[in-house]
This record gives sequence, C-alpha cells and structure tokens, in this order.
Amino acid sequence: MSSDDRVQSVRNAWTNALRAEVLRVGRRIPEVSRVVTVGMWIATYADADGSNSFPGRDTLATLSGCSQETVTRAVKVLMGVGVLTRKRRPNASSMYQLLIPIGSKGLDWAAHIHHMTDTRQRKAYAKKKAEGIAKVTRTASTDAVENPSDSDDGRGPDSVRSGGSEASGPDPDSVHGRPRKASVDAVRTASVAGVYQYTPTSGRDPLPDHTLAGLSPQPPTRAREAVKDESSTGEGGRAGAPRDTALDFVLAREPLARCTGPDCGIPLPYGYSGMCQGCIDYLATTNHGRHTA
Repeated sequence: MSSDDRVQSVRNAWTNALRAEVLRVGRRIPEVSRVVTVGMWIATYADADGSNSFPGRDTLATLSGCSQETVTRAVKVLMGVGVLTRKRRPNASSMYQLLIPIGSKGLDWAAHIHHMTDTRQRKAYAKKKAEGIAKVTRTASTDAVENPSDSDDGRGPDSVRSGGSEASGPDPDSVHGRPRKASVDAVRTASVAGVYQYTPTSGRDPLPDHTLAGLSPQPPTRAREAVKDESSTGEGGRAGAPRDTALDFVLAREPLARCTGPDCGIPLPYGYSGMCQGCIDYLATTNHGRHTA
C-alpha cells in the first residue's frame, strides 16, 4: 500500500485540522491557542475514531497549566464551533467525542470565543472602570470645556444656573464654569515684607532713645604689624596733641600717700593720709600688752 492510499484516523485528522486553525487565526485571536491546547489534551485520551475520551477536569487543568474554570470555558468554545461533543455521566467525568470540521472556510471562532474571554474577573474590572468613568463624567461640568460667550443655546456659567446673584469678580479664577488658567498671582514669590527680619545693628544702637557718637571705621590691625605712632613722626600733628596732654596730666599728679602703719606702706586713695583702715582696725582690736610680753 502506498502512502497515498493510507487513511488518517479521526484523531489525527482532528489534530491536524485544529493545528491549522491556530495558525490561521492565532495572531488575530490569541485565546484560540489556549482553547486548542485543552482540546489537544482531550484528543490524547481518545481512541483512533475520536471516541472514549473521558479525562477529568482537574486532570486537564493540570496538563494545560490553567484553572478548572478555564478548562470548562475552553470546552464550551470547542463545542460551539462544532469540533467536540460532550456526554455527561452521573458520578463520573464527562465523555468527549472528536468531530472533524466540515467545510473549507474555517471555523467561526469569533462568534464563540466570548465564552473564553468574558470571565468574572474581566466583568468585575469592566464594571468598576465604567463606574469610575461615570463618576468623573458626573463631576465634570459641561461648561468647564466650553466658552459661555460663544454658546448660542443661552447656557451660562454654573453660578447663573444655580441661582447665584453675586456678580463675577475680575479674577478669572473666581468665575464658576470657566476653565481655570494659571495666572500671574498663582505663582507668588517670597515677599521681603512677609518674612520677619531683624533690625541691623551694625554701626548704631538698635534702641532709638540711645544715640552713640559717630565713630569713623578704623582699619583692623594685621598680625605681626607694629602699631604706627603718629606722634613719633611728623605726620598728624594735631592727632598727637591729645595723647601728650593726657600723659602730662597723669605725670603731673602728686604721688599717692602710703600707710604709716608698722610693716604696711600700701598706697592710699587720693586725698587720704596716715594709716589705712586695716591698720586702724588691727591696732584697735589687738592686745598689744600680751604681744609685747
């Protein structure tokens, strides 16, 4: 028997047909690949004529690497396109029969793939997303995206429709119903008057009721630099005169008187003479006769 006379089994023909379907629509509908994967594992349990395939749903889930719910959805899609039939059995796994696709146009996957895509998780996510969009749409005002002056239907700002009687101010940010734009006042720089600053005290007394003599700033004396004596040079004759006068006044004063007490001799204040107060107290309180004896 030649190779042309050999007849394919139903199982091999079914496998080849579904493989061709995945290559035909797999890029356009990616979920078809997952559906056919479950179908291929079902075919491995079938006989040559495509019957007596009864793997459990948990077994197919383990082999396909998906959940049992995904296996159920994939079986619904295969049954919908007409390549698989299922017969339920009490207290046992379902019996599957492989069916060869009829026609050369291909299977209508788009009409039945919703069994695979419309999951509970996707429905819940779509519902939550729709509620969020509806909430944003309700809060957004219609007048916020259109210019009231250009409208011909007579609609005005939100403040007019809500019964507000106050006139709008000149500030565009305070007008209700208009798109807010960043104004010059929106970005404010730090004001000098707004920051507490201490009153500068350099060169003067901070208290207004105290006035100090105006002192001319003197250059600081550098390290290891001798102080220039203007009186020793010929420069600044007028500046050296007060220093000489003060020195002469100090030198012209009379020397201080000293205490005349025994073994004392300390200097006394100006205008005092005789003994100091310490010697006087000593002589008044000490028993001189006992010390003398």
